[in-house]
Amino acid sequence: MLHQCGIYKQKGYPTIITLYLMILLPFVKKCMTSLWTADSFRKMCDARKDTYCRFLNQERFNWRKLIYLFLSRIITRLQDTPLRDKVLIADDTILPKTGKQMELVSYHFDHAKRGSILGYQCLQLGYHDGVNFYPVDMAVHTSKNRTNQDLKLIDKRTNGWKRRKEVFEKKTDMLLEMLERSWNYGIEASFVLFDSWFSHDALISEAVSIGYGVICRLKRGKTKYIYQGHGYTLKKLWTQVAKKKAVCGCRG
Repeated sequence: MLHQCGIYKQKGYPTIITLYLMILLPFVKKCMTSLWTADSFRKMCDARKDTYCRFLNQERFNWRKLIYLFLSRIITRLQDTPLRDKVLIADDTILPKTGKQMELVSYHFDHAKRGSILGYQCLQLGYHDGVNFYPVDMAVHTSKNRTNQDLKLIDKRTNGWKRRKEVFEKKTDMLLEMLERSWNYGIEASFVLFDSWFSHDALISEAVSIGYGVICRLKRGKTKYIYQGHGYTLKKLWTQVAKKKAVCGCRG
């Protein structure tokens, strides 16, 4: 899988060993610096800090493809999971940072804290089977309010340049691209679940056309939804139609 994703080196420590040690870190509850300071890790691989930094900063590596290939193998081995309809879950979160000179770091409004936070906004797509949650895809979004406008020069033929280019896209477009990639890699799910921020009619329609059903919270306000030829606001759709059906269904 590493070779399929272009993750290999001409010399030095093998990529399989380097990656294995990085994956091991959260399981043993160690930080990144342990790789070159802790004796237990240095006995397995006596690589220094620069080795790991160069490995992570290599723009030609296709990390996204590696995750999709890895997840596809896991899903094919899953058996007897309780959730009959597997779901994809999409959500965004802010990853706070303190370094104002970091590339593409910007201010984002946090609705929970009701204020702007310096960091990266991460859109994530995950797969849930009723027992476990697996990461599927992730994209970073930056706002126009950036503290540092400088960008590192990257070869435009590499995966790193493609990933950096997408940070300027709208999050709705990012999500559709993720769903399309997920479908093309054979990630089977009955629905994609997201909150009201993504509940635009165009996005819902595109997601359905890709092949996934949609479960989401609809937007309130003056937006009208057509039901049996009549237009209802979300509040009236509930009070005049859905609430009565829900009560009848419970009694039945």
